Amino acid sequence: HKSFSYLSSSKPSNLKIRDCSHSYCSSLKLDSVSSISAGAFLGWMSPCFHNIPSRCASWIISIYLFAFSPAANAHDKALVSLSYPCEDVQSYYAGTDTLEGEALSRKLNSIVAGHHSLSYKEVWDALKILDAADVDQPETSLEIVEIYSARIVPKNLAGKPEGWNREHLWPRSYGLTHAPSLTDLHNIRPADVNVNSARRNKYFGECHVGLNHCKQPATKEAARDTETDIEIWAPPSRVRGDVARSLMYMAVRYGFHRGGEGPSLHLSDSPSMAKREMGLLSILMKWNELDPPSREEKLRNERICKLYQHNRNPFIDHPEYAYHIWKRATLGRESLHHNLKQMDS
Repeated sequence: HKSFSYLSSSKPSNLKIRDCSHSYCSSLKLDSVSSISAGAFLGWMSPCFHNIPSRCASWIISIYLFAFSPAANAHDKALVSLSYPCEDVQSYYAGTDTLEGEALSRKLNSIVAGHHSLSYKEVWDALKILDAADVDQPETSLEIVEIYSARIVPKNLAGKPEGWNREHLWPRSYGLTHAPSLTDLHNIRPADVNVNSARRNKYFGECHVGLNHCKQPATKEAARDTETDIEIWAPPSRVRGDVARSLMYMAVRYGFHRGGEGPSLHLSDSPSMAKREMGLLSILMKWNELDPPSREEKLRNERICKLYQHNRNPFIDHPEYAYHIWKRATLGRESLHHNLKQMDS
């Protein structure tokens, strides 16, 4: 049973219904109301209060009944829209301006954590919208874009041997043992079945053709500018920034232990499944800078906020956060490379 308190002012136009057990909110707004009274409206809504799904228990619902004129009552219909804190980007990141390093990482964790977790079945349906070939009309688009092959393929090939499946950019073997990390949409993209299998759980980086068994493209089905060797995987250049920001999100969202969410995740230049450290951090920092967020990536982030998880990837909205969090680690790496070059010369 959910615990609701009914808060009202002297006017029925400012009636609020609050789920007192959680700290973040959504807002249910009635922009135009018919001739029902506030009391009648609550009577009409009361069955809903007793049948709200458990996944909605974390919402704080504010209902605003706007004053209306008698002339308008005969014609207006109730127009309902649901909004979430993540839709107001400016206020969503309040308090982050002066933070750096772990302090910024912890603050971002507190902002994006506690999101709505999807089931695996819901992930299939979400990807058909989030990665639709037509980003402006995703509901009517019949195709999706595969991340590693960059091919446009039918949505109805989902899960089929000749089709596409759900690729975890941060591999499951690197610490994704519990929900919600297993179904986090910021980390999952459609990928060709064969290409996904070829990537396995390789960490992200760059290799050089002719050295260390590096080959380009990574597979015959992959995009031409993909790369791979025994340990490394490089996606197409047009989505390298996307991949980097997805992994940065995972390191912040799941970087601090929370009960029931599994082990904490980290980024490193020395990837380790045992330590749940994914990488390569210095390469991801480079990709984040060279491939800034595209319109498609921004729309995807917006739709995850509005339609599914109700949280955002901070590194899409603020790519500079990466530098403020990991600059010490990457500066040390750059200094090492510089010293090695000096020794070779």
